[in-house]
Amino acid sequence: MRNRFRSIIKWGVLAVLVAGGVYMWKFSPVEAESRPVKKAALQITVFGTGTLEAKTRVSISPYETGQILRLHADQGDGVAAGSLLVEMNAEDISQQLSVAEADLAISRAALQRCDAEIEAERATVEYTRVTFDRMEKLLQLSSVSQTDFDKSRQAYQVAMANLNQAEKRRLEVEAELVRHEAQIKYYRSKLAETQLKAPFDALVIRRNREQGSIVNPGVSIMDIVDTSQIWASVWVDETAIDSIRPGMKADIVFRALPQQKFAGTVCRTSRETDRETREYRVDIAADALPENWVLGQRLEAFLHAGRVEDCVAVPNHLICREQNRTFVLVEEGGRIAEREVKIGVQTREQTQILSGLGLSDRVIMHPLKHREHVNRRIAQ
Repeated sequence: MRNRFRSIIKWGVLAVLVAGGVYMWKFSPVEAESRPVKKAALQITVFGTGTLEAKTRVSISPYETGQILRLHADQGDGVAAGSLLVEMNAEDISQQLSVAEADLAISRAALQRCDAEIEAERATVEYTRVTFDRMEKLLQLSSVSQTDFDKSRQAYQVAMANLNQAEKRRLEVEAELVRHEAQIKYYRSKLAETQLKAPFDALVIRRNREQGSIVNPGVSIMDIVDTSQIWASVWVDETAIDSIRPGMKADIVFRALPQQKFAGTVCRTSRETDRETREYRVDIAADALPENWVLGQRLEAFLHAGRVEDCVAVPNHLICREQNRTFVLVEEGGRIAEREVKIGVQTREQTQILSGLGLSDRVIMHPLKHREHVNRRIAQ
């Protein structure tokens, strides 16, 4: 009898404890922080992810196959427009240029000789012409023989022929002179091509070949970028196409500096969407860059696509989603309740509520903590 009585007491105590536990877990009031719904002005933001890129990127490569004689810049160096970057071996071209310059000097000397010969031949022509004219008058007076007259005429004709030959030789020498000048101009241009210079103010981002290497045309010796045109190249969903325009302001956040924003402006948008991701590219010029920026570093961009004034809004973390439902937890009659809402614009911090909440409502501040307490009373 005594054992039975003890068993009843034990089970009674256990039932009380279980009942108390169930009550505390399921029905007891819970402490829940709430706040009134307020109106706010929301900045419509289009989100995109991407990397830091350069608009202009150039590979420095030789015009002809040759050996790298000297490198004047290295990876990470900033260079000014016109700075010498790479010097190719130009020994063969220099020799050919020297030969062409020597040939030009010879042609110029030959031209001077031709001019002297022409002057001499002209003097001879003038002398023989005067003699021939005099002999022709004397022949009419029968003062000279026909033989002497014929000799003077022959001498005049020979002098004219020699002058004609001298003038032709001069034309040939002039042609040689022009050819040698063209050769010199050509070799000088080839020599200049061995001096590879920066086409603009640039940053050397990569050195691909070493001094002494044999390089073919089109093979990159080093890669440079225009430092005046570094921008964020981001991908955004194609649904935002109608809201993004060049000139639009944006905020850029680098993964390496998550607490710091960099202002920027949309420069251009792509006219092609990726067939798989259904995203398209937007390029944003940053007003300033991190001190230690690198091309290809990851970033996020928030494009300011508009602004909604004086709308009902709640913090993003208060929005709950479950299957096809969107709701928030609110305080109703001292209890926690679910309230389905229709949302509109969503920024990085707040979400616009189109319907379902009014300014007289109070929302529960930590929905993840209190979702299982729906219909529970809130402790006063």
